[in-house]
Amino acid sequence: MLPTICANCNALLSGRYCSSCGQRADTQAHSLGHFLGEATEVLTHADSRVWGTLWPLLAQPGFLTREYFAGRRARYLQPFRLYLIMSVLFFVLSAVLGGGQASNSSSAAAAQPSGPQDCADVTTNLHWGHYQLLPQLQKACRNIRADSGRQFSERVVHNIGRALFLFLPLMAALMKLLYWRPRRYYLEHLLLLIHNHAFAFLLLSIYTLATHWIRSNSLLDVLFLIASWYLVRYLYRSMKLFYGQSRRLTLLKFALVGCAYLVCGVITLFATALYSAATL
Repeated sequence: MLPTICANCNALLSGRYCSSCGQRADTQAHSLGHFLGEATEVLTHADSRVWGTLWPLLAQPGFLTREYFAGRRARYLQPFRLYLIMSVLFFVLSAVLGGGQASNSSSAAAAQPSGPQDCADVTTNLHWGHYQLLPQLQKACRNIRADSGRQFSERVVHNIGRALFLFLPLMAALMKLLYWRPRRYYLEHLLLLIHNHAFAFLLLSIYTLATHWIRSNSLLDVLFLIASWYLVRYLYRSMKLFYGQSRRLTLLKFALVGCAYLVCGVITLFATALYSAATL
């Protein structure tokens, strides 16, 4: 028989789960088999949510963002968790599948005579407060030449994930300026960008796997064109369907966002590379 009071928060129970804290109304000590059964149930439920999220993310632009603000959230992964999973998946695949190429390039570079004296030619007036960056950049130059940039590339990939946490809110602020009427909340623009970036990471992960398996250069070129076309089409459709504006106005705003994205992206990438080199 189930208890009538929650053992966790002392609230009255009206079912198998507490309506106040969510704990299951079951305090008995179970066997290992029962525990494993509950764990399987939780994992199966989580897997169903993952697969129920990935297909709309891949095939239905703007759908998950609309579902979130319509209040239908429990059936899908939360936006920030989805973004983290997709970004980690992409960076892990890039590191694992790109290892062979990196090792080959490192071996080729090791066969060539190193020239650390070239790093003495690096000159810059950049500084961080009173801290001069020149000595650190010359040191980074020597480290990059020593291992053909392998450690530097890994550091850039590691830091670009952090930089995106600054980049996305900046782009969301731009979107709020473009869509100032009718009035929308800042969070709407931010979550649309988060879902779109999660889609981009998923698409890049699929493309990374494909490039690892496919050896035909001509087929890879076709695949690159298809992936690029689908990415642009998806991002445009997400804006068109989520904001519900005309095709002409959406195209204009899409072009403005694309230009701003390119400029801000280049600045972010340069700043990330500079920071990665300075902290190498």
